[in-house]
Amino acid sequence: MNSLEMLKENALYHEWRPLKLNLGCGQTHLEGYVNVDYPQSEHNVMKSAADAEADITKDLIFPRFSVSEIRSAHLFEHFRRVTALVQLVKWYNWLKIDGILVIETPDFMGSAKQLVADETNYSQKMAIIRHLVGDQAASWAFHRDQWFHDRFETSLSCLSFHVTDISYSTWDRWPYLKNITVTATKVNEVPIADQIEICFTLLQDSLVSEGEQATFEVWKSQLCEELWEYI
Repeated sequence: MNSLEMLKENALYHEWRPLKLNLGCGQTHLEGYVNVDYPQSEHNVMKSAADAEADITKDLIFPRFSVSEIRSAHLFEHFRRVTALVQLVKWYNWLKIDGILVIETPDFMGSAKQLVADETNYSQKMAIIRHLVGDQAASWAFHRDQWFHDRFETSLSCLSFHVTDISYSTWDRWPYLKNITVTATKVNEVPIADQIEICFTLLQDSLVSEGEQATFEVWKSQLCEELWEYI
């Protein structure tokens, strides 16, 4: 059974309203959204506000054009580079035309500038590093990758999202941590096969030498394996 049917069976979704997903909700419960996160057994320092429990990268399967909006706040940085691209392809497939995608992560470039600023003391530097790499209190609570303006704009645009806004925020209290939020829409339909080829091109941006062909082939294999049910 796909995830949409499971939400219907559990009265978490009704066809008369738009389906909006808040993925990796943590303690944030958004009204009007289906809030999804790991089972409570996977959380050891907080009480999850999830309506539905799932491993977001493995358990969710929605039909094409079934979702109106996808939001994720401080989830995306937990994905390795291959998985992040896989999720973008899946989310694009689920979204309706004109569907909205909103992703918030730590702002790597803004945080890096803070780290090297003369006025940033040791305590604040350690807090910024924690912001970038995760609290590491649970097996999933590690940040596996870093995101910033150019990377979001390039990745989303290449995968045929239309980026409508990229904004920045800073905590109004110490340690003044910096985040970035990107908003994009799905404006047309692109075959999965074409998006996979685009993902291969995007993965090449992470190679550091021409001698990493074996690494590149592993990434390609991992991506196809994670997308097997869509191919």
